[in-house]
Amino acid sequence: MTALRLFSGFFLATFLSIGSQAQVMGTFTPFLNMGVKLGGGFQTLSGGPVKAAPVALGGIYVQKKIGRVGVRAELLGTYSTFTTKNPASFYSLYAPGMDTLNKGKFNVIAVSVPLLVEYQLRERLDIVAGAQFGYNINVSDANGAYTSVYGNTDFLKASDFGIVAGVEHKLSKKFHVGARILKGINDVNGSKYYLKPKSWTTTGIQVSASYKIF
Repeated sequence: MTALRLFSGFFLATFLSIGSQAQVMGTFTPFLNMGVKLGGGFQTLSGGPVKAAPVALGGIYVQKKIGRVGVRAELLGTYSTFTTKNPASFYSLYAPGMDTLNKGKFNVIAVSVPLLVEYQLRERLDIVAGAQFGYNINVSDANGAYTSVYGNTDFLKASDFGIVAGVEHKLSKKFHVGARILKGINDVNGSKYYLKPKSWTTTGIQVSASYKIF
């Protein structure tokens, strides 16, 4: 959480700094561009026992561009629901009265911080690539099936690291649309769902729309 607080403080300080400049100077050219972002996509766990889950996302970004090259940092909140392919008790030792029908279902609220490099291929088209740090704020058992068998909601580890790559298309000076792929590089399996624990890594695709405020 320390890293997350530092990034949050960075975004807040940037926003306040830009807002102060706007009040004092009126029309100005900011050192950093700033905007908001909304989107969605799908995410799954490679090597894991879940179906691909829809993801909703939203947040802010700051950006600095010099010529054709730029850097961008984002702070995004995401919401997704993972459902296991088999009943929650599928990999456990059977016990009388255990639920053998309901699948595990988890609502996941997370934050992610992509740190990206941009390169302008054409006048309205950029490619972006970089690293992403994610943190699961809350993982809840939506139907109680997993908790009834294992006694906890420790299905996923809290932290998730990965790499992202994609494209951004400028519809106008302020409106952008984009698409990305995400590939996790660390094991996020925090469960006892398998009798022999396996490594799960995050894989996902995202589409989004951005609006530049400054």
